[in-house]
Amino acid sequence: MRYFILIIATIMFFSFCFAQDTNIPAQIDKGKSLFSQGKYSESISELNVAISQIQNLLMEKYKTVFPAALSGWEAEEFESSAAGMAFMGGGVSVNRRYNSGDASVKIEMVSDSPLLSSIMMMFTNPMFLGGKKIVNLGSDKAIEEWNAEDQSGQLQIVIDNRVLFTISGSGIANKDAMYSYANKVDFAKLRSILK
Repeated sequence: MRYFILIIATIMFFSFCFAQDTNIPAQIDKGKSLFSQGKYSESISELNVAISQIQNLLMEKYKTVFPAALSGWEAEEFESSAAGMAFMGGGVSVNRRYNSGDASVKIEMVSDSPLLSSIMMMFTNPMFLGGKKIVNLGSDKAIEEWNAEDQSGQLQIVIDNRVLFTISGSGIANKDAMYSYANKVDFAKLRSILK
C-alpha cells in the first residue's frame, strides 16, 4: 500500500511540473487580458506567476551545466533562487558545493545581474583588479584571487556578458581544485541555453 501511495504521489508531482510548464503561455495571456481590462494589479500578479515559472525552468536548465563531483569529492544538493532577485535585475541564482575532507569548492552562477558591470570593469581596466589577476580559462578569461596562507581563493568568469560564475575554494592546498571544477563546467551548453 505504501508503494502504491508513493507511485501516485510521484505521478502527481510530475503531472504538476508538466502542468506548470504548459500553463506559462496561458498565464501570460491571462495577464495581458487583465491588463487590457485595466485590472493592472491583477495583471501584475498573473505575470509575476508566469515569470516565476519561467525562472524555475531556467534554473533547472542551468543546473545541467554544473559538473559532477570529481573523484574523491562529494557534491551537495543544488541551491537556487529567483525570489528576492529583483534587485539583481530579475535574474536567477544557482549554486552547488563540493567537498573532500576539509576542502570545499563552491560554484555559484548568477544570470542577468547588475553585478556583472562591476566585474566587467575589472576585465577592461586592470586598475580595478587590486590583488587579483586576469587568467585564461580555455577560450574565456577569468579573474583569479588566491591566498596561499589561507588556502582559499576564487575564479570569476563572465559568459556572454549575461552570466557570472564564481568558483570559490577553501581549505584547498593549491588552486588546482578550483581550476579542475572550472574546466568541467559546460560553458558551451550554457551558451546554447542563453541563445
